[in-house]
Amino acid sequence: MAFGLFYDEHFIEHKTGNSHPENARRLKVVKKRLESEGLWPKIFRPVTLRCTPEFLEKNHTRHHINRVFASCKTAPHSLDSDTPVSEHSCEAAMMAVSASVEATNQVMEGQLDRAFCLVRPPGHHAEKDRAMGFCLFNNVALAAHNLLCSFKLDRILILDWDVHHGNGTQHSFYADPRVFYLSFHQWPLYPGSGRPDETGEGAGKGYTRNVIFAPGTGNEDYLKTFKQVSTEVFEFFQPQFVLISAGFDAHRDDPLAQLMLTSEDFREMTRHVV
Repeated sequence: MAFGLFYDEHFIEHKTGNSHPENARRLKVVKKRLESEGLWPKIFRPVTLRCTPEFLEKNHTRHHINRVFASCKTAPHSLDSDTPVSEHSCEAAMMAVSASVEATNQVMEGQLDRAFCLVRPPGHHAEKDRAMGFCLFNNVALAAHNLLCSFKLDRILILDWDVHHGNGTQHSFYADPRVFYLSFHQWPLYPGSGRPDETGEGAGKGYTRNVIFAPGTGNEDYLKTFKQVSTEVFEFFQPQFVLISAGFDAHRDDPLAQLMLTSEDFREMTRHVV
């Protein structure tokens, strides 16, 4: 099985401040650990693709794209109360999108079987016309659009296990039956969306599923539900491609949420999906 991890030093140049929960140390720690284990040179893949601002319009409005780029030019600046940008944030955000698209390309072309994108800023809160929740552009939604447009797939599953609901990703495909959005998240919690009765609209009705967990939910209950529901969705939808929004803030040590997963639980979830 060929596996690749996509990373670029531009991601470190997205400066949010050392006290911000989404800062460069998140990636530095992962990279250092993989290097210490001797794995980095075996799995690292450089990001060679360069997506254009025009490509972003597959998921975002021109007004939103222009606002983000203008904000970077006048940085430091904040797009909302918790989404700061710095001078090089736009380059980092574009590279995050490029990494996500290049990873899907290489899997579809048979160069890789699986890929992981070690990127920042994250993306699943970014709406079509709004940056929010640390997110500038919606990386996973744009990767899905690439699969729809470039490879003509029509059954793409986006599985989101970040502890916060991916409002931007859900809204990107809420009426599109070609993309099934499945989210496991704590409720109530930021951003306030992701109720179980949010199931899609129009042709996309039934292709969004939100599974909520109360604060303090233990890992055994979470894993049981995760395996049961994800299996149901796989059997129903028969996806041609699976994209995972792999936030790890449902970990019991995360300071912003109250779920109780362990590192081993995330390993078990990954094994179940693949």
